[in-house]
Amino acid sequence: MSFYLKAIIIYFMCYLYVRLWICRMLNDNFKIKRSVLIATDLMTVALPVTIYFRAELPYLLKLFLQGAGYSWAAIIACMVPVGLCVEPVRWGLKILGNGFKVPGLKIFAVLCLISSAMVIGGYVNATSPVVREVEFDLSGGSAGAREYRIVAFTDLHAGKLMSRDRVGAIINMINGLKPDMVVMVGDILDDLDAEFSGAADELARIKAPLGKYAVLGNHEYYLGDGWSRQILEKQGIKTLTDESIIVDDHFLLAGRNDFAAFFRSGNRLPLTDIIPEGNTLPIILLDHTPRYLEEAQEAGVALQISGHTHNGQLFPFNLIVKRIYEEEYGSYSKGNTKYYISCGVGFWGPPLRTSSRPEVVLMKIKI
Repeated sequence: MSFYLKAIIIYFMCYLYVRLWICRMLNDNFKIKRSVLIATDLMTVALPVTIYFRAELPYLLKLFLQGAGYSWAAIIACMVPVGLCVEPVRWGLKILGNGFKVPGLKIFAVLCLISSAMVIGGYVNATSPVVREVEFDLSGGSAGAREYRIVAFTDLHAGKLMSRDRVGAIINMINGLKPDMVVMVGDILDDLDAEFSGAADELARIKAPLGKYAVLGNHEYYLGDGWSRQILEKQGIKTLTDESIIVDDHFLLAGRNDFAAFFRSGNRLPLTDIIPEGNTLPIILLDHTPRYLEEAQEAGVALQISGHTHNGQLFPFNLIVKRIYEEEYGSYSKGNTKYYISCGVGFWGPPLRTSSRPEVVLMKIKI
């Protein structure tokens, strides 16, 4: 069974639970219930249609359906845990309520207001990235150290919903920071429409005298690592695939294949095989998924930059992500190795963010 089929089955099961709650709340209001169920049924079907018939749909219709479908899916994802938490209360009132009547229509209206606020606020938040400034001293007290302005961003997810205009605005933000170097830490491309829409072409406008570099994330492997690498390199981006390069004779920049390579008949070399033997330069490592952080520490990496987690993107998924990863967002140290895990500058799925602001990271690194 494919990943998409499993996801669609879970999606419909969650919707059926939300639908049950809609029927409960509007049980005494037949006309309203019928209209609401027709609307939610249509929104629920919209997302699978854009997945399984994306080649047949006109582009603008596909864009509209995907935006509506993913936003509704986000509401479902938030409402299911709320419903499960309220379930014991409902049963308690039913058993011990002594005829107490739950004001279903009023509760439904409140949930609609909360959902609307989440969609509007989440959309504004998701499309309003900020610049996050961090500083790292990797010089070890060296007298010949200099400071580099390195801009890092992850999880752009350029494609249909992350349109050319949105990507272009982010590129303008990056160029305004006047970086010495730009690094892109995976999931820069989200779907094949990144090429069709021209969103990927905006990456060619990035200006950085010491170069622009990228590693592939899991989404690039889903699209085909060969295609993704070709698109990125067409924009003048050097893609590091389990390899390293010396930058400005001051530090070693290494980039790793993502764990998703294993699922695409690829490989992921041990970190010690990527670092040249006898290297004495400080190492900055780009690794999309922040797993097995101790490996960078054991290999003597000075700074690892990762992404992938989105810090959950939507509540309550940030709580789940926090339990999956040792560190899910922000700065972190392990021994002599420093880490920065970005929440990303774009969004995946629904064009909404409720657990963090999207970010471009300006790193002032002393080496």
